[in-house]
Amino acid sequence: MSLFGVALPWSLPLTLVIYGVVVAAAVWIYRDAKARGSRYAIVWALATLLFTIVPVLAYLYLHRDAGPARSERPDR
Repeated sequence: MSLFGVALPWSLPLTLVIYGVVVAAAVWIYRDAKARGSRYAIVWALATLLFTIVPVLAYLYLHRDAGPARSERPDR
């Protein structure tokens, strides 16, 4: 694989996919925490970016009984 004539390692696409999944998880956790009224939504998102899976599992465990957050948009 090459970019502008420079050879790239084969693992670059895999690395980009993994980083994309981590960023998507951080955004999801931030939005969910905000929807629940958490003052620490940004902390959850930053922790997810820094420590990847551990904050995701902790967040899911801590909010398992609450169910999905309700959006403020009315259903159509």
